[in-house]
Amino acid sequence: MQMKFRSLSQLACLLVVTLGQAVMAQESQHPGAASMGAEVKQTQITFEQGKLIEAAFIKITPGMETRLNEEYFSQVMPLAMSYGMKPLGLFKVTRVELGEDDAGLWGFFEWPSLEAKERFDADPQFIKLRAVRDSMLDSAKMIYLDVAETTAVTIREDRVYEFFGGWINRHNGAHLQQYFEVAGPWLASHGVVFPVKFNIVGSPEGYHFRPDTVGFIEWPSVAVKQAWFDSEEFKAVGYHRALAADRLYAVESEFVFKQ
Repeated sequence: MQMKFRSLSQLACLLVVTLGQAVMAQESQHPGAASMGAEVKQTQITFEQGKLIEAAFIKITPGMETRLNEEYFSQVMPLAMSYGMKPLGLFKVTRVELGEDDAGLWGFFEWPSLEAKERFDADPQFIKLRAVRDSMLDSAKMIYLDVAETTAVTIREDRVYEFFGGWINRHNGAHLQQYFEVAGPWLASHGVVFPVKFNIVGSPEGYHFRPDTVGFIEWPSVAVKQAWFDSEEFKAVGYHRALAADRLYAVESEFVFKQ
């Protein structure tokens, strides 16, 4: 009997299992203040120094959710893991803040090296599966990253997570520093965290996504995020961000926990 997905959330929850989230860091439950005494789910993602980190963003063609899971994800994951791939975490996009498309899901994946990822990309079995995948997607983009030092990030269900990319104007890049001179202290004082620093390695051929800078942000809530954009501080320096970047991409998202 074929399972039909009534929502992207339902598919995302199943993909957590399909993507092998069992090999990720174990989830833990800790008391949280955000939900009237209810416990808040947490998990930890560790970004390892010396590993290649792939961030992949997809928009699934409406109606293709079931087939994508059955005909692509269920088959590609064992193959990818045979090359040493490890899924780190899956996020469901709640809002595309800046950008030209409306990606619905994105995730972090760890590879032993760029060479291992390129060998996987050249595998004839994957080439066939990739064609199946792309026929069911409205858009897909990937970027390769690494970290200078191993960083463990605690992910919480009561937080909002943002991934952003910026294409810096070669004449006005200095404006970005002026923006963060004001933004940094305000964000820190309101509990906003930049938990990991990524370096950009590249992006796979055919799925080009190569901003000059990327970031991963933890916001305490959507309300805090809106408060920043409504603040007098942002009104005073927001133009620096606009001048510094020719193009910006940002997705607001929530982590998909195993049910």
